[in-house]
Amino acid sequence: MEQNKPVNEFPVPALLRQARGTYGLAIRIRLSAEGLSDLPKNGPYMVGGLANGESAEQLLREMSLSDAQCERLLGALLDAHFVEAADDPGEMDALALRNTEKGLRAARAVAEAIYSVNHELSRMLTPEELRGFQNALVALSDIKERTEESLH
Repeated sequence: MEQNKPVNEFPVPALLRQARGTYGLAIRIRLSAEGLSDLPKNGPYMVGGLANGESAEQLLREMSLSDAQCERLLGALLDAHFVEAADDPGEMDALALRNTEKGLRAARAVAEAIYSVNHELSRMLTPEELRGFQNALVALSDIKERTEESLH
């Protein structure tokens, strides 16, 4: 992006897309370095979320994928041995999944990549700027949730 342009002249959606790419690039580089480049698109969100105790169902809902996309993602994660069915006898949910050892390695690589970007960002911004940035992202998330709720 052109650096001499005032920030307010960049459209926010374009900035968000470009910024999100920063995390994606860092994650792909880290996964590749760990020999885990077969993790499919949206896989980092799944293995990371599962490692943090989220359910597969909740993670898929958060990604707003179509049923076909969900099936492809889950099939790819299972086929590449990143996740497996949870064997909790009390768990009746068909989407009861857990990370395999490979999935846990991938989740650690994803977390390390995110940490490295966050660390660099915290060195580039003052604490107040970083807090303002986080508050803006929370506000955008709130707008999305309210809009989604109004559609139902």
